[in-house]
Amino acid sequence: LENFGHEAQLIPNGLDHHFFHPAEPLQPKGHKPRILLEGAIELPYKGMTESFQAVSDLDVEVWCVSSYGKPKTGWKCDRFFEQVPMVEMARIYSSCDILLKLSRVEGFFGPPMEMMACRGAVIVGKVTGYDEYIIDGVNALVVDPHDISAARMAVKKLISDHALRNRLIENGRKTAAAWSWDKPIDDLETY
Repeated sequence: LENFGHEAQLIPNGLDHHFFHPAEPLQPKGHKPRILLEGAIELPYKGMTESFQAVSDLDVEVWCVSSYGKPKTGWKCDRFFEQVPMVEMARIYSSCDILLKLSRVEGFFGPPMEMMACRGAVIVGKVTGYDEYIIDGVNALVVDPHDISAARMAVKKLISDHALRNRLIENGRKTAAAWSWDKPIDDLETY
């Protein structure tokens, strides 16, 4: 949020729907659920080690996007993307079923909302700012980012409970739609 002049004009974070929307998948989804892990691997507070541990023994396909660092030897990773331009992320999100993001430090929590806009289910670690738009059990599942077992159980729950996953996806879509950049930009231009 930012202040402009002597009147407090709040400009919220938002989502650019020109970039984030359902898109043609890079690869059609298969019979196994596809889990996306997103974050800088070499920054421990992004929780990528814990994310990989959470999915290590699950019968899933794992895709990873990292802006800094590559998956370690022995980590389950079926497809890896490095330093992906924002304009290409919608196709990756749209290729995956579930985003697992166990960050312990974030600014505005963008990737979960981006996944919601692309019609995917979201599991996040309880990190400062998650509650700006995430409601546990309504539009995402929230776990302790240090609790690998809880993250694994949340992934299993979304794989087996189709009604819950579909409800989170639909509510996530509505959440993302409500956070459009259009109104804040219009308000700023008017101001």
